[in-house]
Amino acid sequence: MTESNNGQQTGSNRTTESELDLTPQDNRLAQHNQSKGRNRLIVGTVTLVLAFVLFKALTSASVFFYNVDEAVAEQGELGERTFRMQGVVVSEPVKDTTGVITFGVSFNDVDAEIRHIGEEPTDLFEIGMPVVIEGHWDGRVFESTQILVKHSETYIADNEGNEDRPGVGENGILP
Repeated sequence: MTESNNGQQTGSNRTTESELDLTPQDNRLAQHNQSKGRNRLIVGTVTLVLAFVLFKALTSASVFFYNVDEAVAEQGELGERTFRMQGVVVSEPVKDTTGVITFGVSFNDVDAEIRHIGEEPTDLFEIGMPVVIEGHWDGRVFESTQILVKHSETYIADNEGNEDRPGVGENGILP
């Protein structure tokens, strides 16, 4: 290493102890910045996961609900997508030898033919009863896999004369 005329060292980037700052530094600021970045990463990841789960829950579990007139009007758009349709039974349900039940439902003077494959509906299933059916369009016929019968809220006492004692049957025995 050589010294020039002005007293500086040349040929090397060597510094003397007087040029170095050897005082201890506070690492709290660096640690704070690291933990701040880590917290942002964790919050961001959790937010993305929750958004994804919410999106999947809302899109995959959705069963749309239409009245018969709406479902018939949007039949082309609905295609074979599963949805629920409500209406009133307007034709006598007929069960064939394979267990398939066919009947008609109506809402706002629009009719749809239903072909039900699945569990047999309850005894309340008859003409004039409101129903909600779940299934999809198969051509011009709605193919149902589930029938929910809406019963009326009018109850008739089984034992006339016991209206003042609800729930009591013959000889005071609960039914």
